[in-house]
Amino acid sequence: MGGFDVISVDRLLWALFLLVLKDPWSDFRYVTKATTRTTSKTPESSEMPTGLPAVNTSGAINEQVALSQQSVYSRSSNPTRSSTIEQEYPATIWERLPWVGTLLISIRLNNWMINSPSHDRTQPPVPAFRSRKAFIAYTLLCFTRGYLILDLTRAYISYDPYFTNLALPINTPLPFDALHFVPPQLVRTMIVGAQAWALIGQMFYLPCLLPVGLHALGYLPDEWAPHLWPAYYGPPGVIFKHGIRGFWGQYWHQTMRWSVSAPGYAIADALRLPSRSMVRYAIITTVAFELSGITHTGLVPPEPLYATVSVNHIRLCIAGFFWVQAVGILLETFAAHCLVALGGLQFWQSGAGMRVRQAVNGVWVVAWFALTLPLLAEFARQLGYWRVWPVPISVWNGLTTGQWATWSVLQS
Repeated sequence: MGGFDVISVDRLLWALFLLVLKDPWSDFRYVTKATTRTTSKTPESSEMPTGLPAVNTSGAINEQVALSQQSVYSRSSNPTRSSTIEQEYPATIWERLPWVGTLLISIRLNNWMINSPSHDRTQPPVPAFRSRKAFIAYTLLCFTRGYLILDLTRAYISYDPYFTNLALPINTPLPFDALHFVPPQLVRTMIVGAQAWALIGQMFYLPCLLPVGLHALGYLPDEWAPHLWPAYYGPPGVIFKHGIRGFWGQYWHQTMRWSVSAPGYAIADALRLPSRSMVRYAIITTVAFELSGITHTGLVPPEPLYATVSVNHIRLCIAGFFWVQAVGILLETFAAHCLVALGGLQFWQSGAGMRVRQAVNGVWVVAWFALTLPLLAEFARQLGYWRVWPVPISVWNGLTTGQWATWSVLQS
């Protein structure tokens, strides 16, 4: 069996969304002038951009707010959009070209009205940064933080044979006696998670310095300036408030949200399921993570160099990691539903109840990823991800051995 890549599958799903499941010609409008505004949750639809619900005081399903910047939209009863301009599908070919081009690259659909109340009520989004300087400062912070984490976690990996010896199980004793009281699986999955977080985080802000610079020189309009976009990641605090629903639905980068979740929405709409339905939510969540798992199998090449198992086994590992997330989210939603049905929501919203909620969610999230990240770890070590140093200049190696360069091309 041959292979495919992530981008191709994601683009195929994106085309399905734009050409089959939605009608951009009649339903989409581009918001060309942003403004600060607030709206309230409407009784007829409780679906917010995360697609991941909490439960309200009556025990019914209710959607969560996607990002901290968007949470302010629930504090006022009337929207204010007097200073926005919504551009529908243009009438002339010369106007259509930039309109369609902008839509095709608007992966998160920021500044687009798409005839979906859960999405449209947060448009236009609040910019994540007040100025280009703030964006640049944050970008440099993210880069430095991610670079050091990649370097330090790889330094640990160089001492732990589990990551390169494919015969060792994840529960093999750790190489450090000082960590004998910590479960080996917990340590190794946290290393895997930290590596993935640091590596994926480098994909967003640093490359955006170029368009921000071009915007400063007047070569790009405001709509193409990344410092005026909403944040790629939500606030970490939502993880402690909403568990793995908060992680995937509010904290994580959401760049594949529409491509993988749109078919689930289409199925739920075709079945005429109400927005507060647990069945509707389960369908949307399951389909989204099923398609996400399939898409990520594109990371596996047809003939892995270091694998000791079949290529389909490796694909199953990476797909399975995403597939089981839907199970965890639905279990978490059911548990939250039961807690609210038994004692109401008010206790968990502030004070001691909120602190208990945050502590329980924190432990639960760590336990969940310690249980599921071994799938991602097996996928990565079968592909030999940890046989090379991910950064060209190692601060750790430089300080401990005096050998700063880690890539052979630099050493020669």
